[in-house]
Amino acid sequence: MCYHIAMEEMKPQVVEQYSTLIASVANESFRKVEGVTRLDGVAKYRFGIKTLKNTNCHVYIIGTDEVIIDIFVNVDYGYSIPETVCQLQETIKNDVEEATKFRVKKVNVTVDNINL
Repeated sequence: MCYHIAMEEMKPQVVEQYSTLIASVANESFRKVEGVTRLDGVAKYRFGIKTLKNTNCHVYIIGTDEVIIDIFVNVDYGYSIPETVCQLQETIKNDVEEATKFRVKKVNVTVDNINL
C-alpha cells in the first residue's frame, strides 16, 4: 500500500529531515565528479541565505515528489566549466532519484570561484 501525503500537510520537522537527507546525498555526489570542490560556509554570508547552515546545498521540496537543488561550487583550473557543471548536475540528479522517492526537477549550480 502506498500513502501520498502533500508536503503542506506534513510537519516542518519531517520536511526538514527530507531536505537534510537530499542535501546529504547531493553533497556525496561531489566525490564522483572530478574538478569540483564544495563551497563551504561562504555562500550563506555572501548571499544572505541563513538556511544553508554551513553547507553548499539548499533543497526546495515542491509538492509531494519533486525537488529543486541549489548548489554552490568551485571548479579547479584546467577543467571545462560547462562540462564539469553538466556532469555534476547529472550525477546529483541520478543519485538523489536513486536514493529517495523524489524526482529532481532542477539542479542549479553556481560556480563561485576557480581553484588555481
